[in-house]
Amino acid sequence: MYLNECMDSFKVRLNGKYVKIKLEKGMNVLDLMHWMGVNRETHLARKNGELVSELEKVGGHDRIEIFGVVYGG
Repeated sequence: MYLNECMDSFKVRLNGKYVKIKLEKGMNVLDLMHWMGVNRETHLARKNGELVSELEKVGGHDRIEIFGVVYGG
């Protein structure tokens, strides 16, 4: 769940399961979603427990969770 400054492995919680990925410094939530193949229109993200925008930068010791939302009519 932590993103190091250089290209390194860390875990992102995606729909309740941890996924190990490698990304570079300066990435944002939208970059993570794209890299993981997650539809940004059906998923939201939390950074350190708080709901954040897709443009929120990720780095250091951030805890990232991406989860699907349920909607309908």
